[in-house]
Amino acid sequence: VLEKYPNTPMSHKEILQVIQKEGLKEISGTSPLACLNAMLHTNSRGEEGIFYKVPGRMGVYTLKVS
Repeated sequence: VLEKYPNTPMSHKEILQVIQKEGLKEISGTSPLACLNAMLHTNSRGEEGIFYKVPGRMGVYTLKVS
């Protein structure tokens, strides 16, 4: 989703809504929102993370630019 909309930082809720609306991935399990949030948080830490947490905006992410 963040690759598809590179200039649009989004929260985990917004990302999940786009995934569901556009049918980008099959969603299963009891808490897909919590799983997505954990994945974003984990992959936004350190130098090797692929996501960037937007400063001043709680829980909003974008892709890191090389």
